[in-house]
Amino acid sequence: MPALRVLLLLRGAVGVLLALVALLAPASTPVAQALGRNGLYALCDGLLALAVAFSLSKAARFNWLFVLALVDALIRLAIGAVALAYPDIEARILGSVAFVGGTVTACIALGAVGLIYVLAGRRAGQRGGAAAALFVSACTLLLGVGLLIGFGSAEARHLLIGLFALAVGLCLLVTGFRLKSSPAAFPV
Repeated sequence: MPALRVLLLLRGAVGVLLALVALLAPASTPVAQALGRNGLYALCDGLLALAVAFSLSKAARFNWLFVLALVDALIRLAIGAVALAYPDIEARILGSVAFVGGTVTACIALGAVGLIYVLAGRRAGQRGGAAAALFVSACTLLLGVGLLIGFGSAEARHLLIGLFALAVGLCLLVTGFRLKSSPAAFPV
C-alpha cells in the first residue's frame, strides 16, 4: 500500500506541475513545447500510470481497477511515444489529423469505458478506488469531447490540457493523501 500511495502522490504532483506550466506559460514558450509537443509529459505520465496499475494489482481491494489502469497507461504511453518519435507531427496536416483524431478517440473511449466499468464495479460491491477512478474517467471523457468540439488553436488546446492535468493531478494527490490517513477505510 505505501508504494501505491507514493506513486499516486508522484503522478499527481507531476500532473499539477504540468498544469501550472500549461496554464502560466504560453503555448509558444520552449518549456511548454517541450512538455506538450514532444510527448514528454504523456510518456512520463504513462510510465507512472503503468507503475500505479501494477501496484493496484497487488492490493486485493483495488485489484478490480487493474485492467482500467493498465489500458489507461498503455494509451498514454502510445500517445507519448508517437509524439516523441514525431515531434513535428502537428505541423503536418495528415499526421495532425491522425494523431489528434486518435487522441480524441482514445480519450472519449477510455473515459466512457472507464465510467461504465467503474459504475458496474460499484454495483458489484467493488468500492476501493471507485470515486477517484470515476472522476478521472469523467475528466478524460470531457478532455476528448473538448478536443473534438473545437479547441482548434494551440493556445485553446494548451489551456484545456492544463485544466485536465490540474484536475487529475489534484484528484491523485487527494487520493494519495487519503490513502495514508485511513488505508483500512479507504472508500475512494
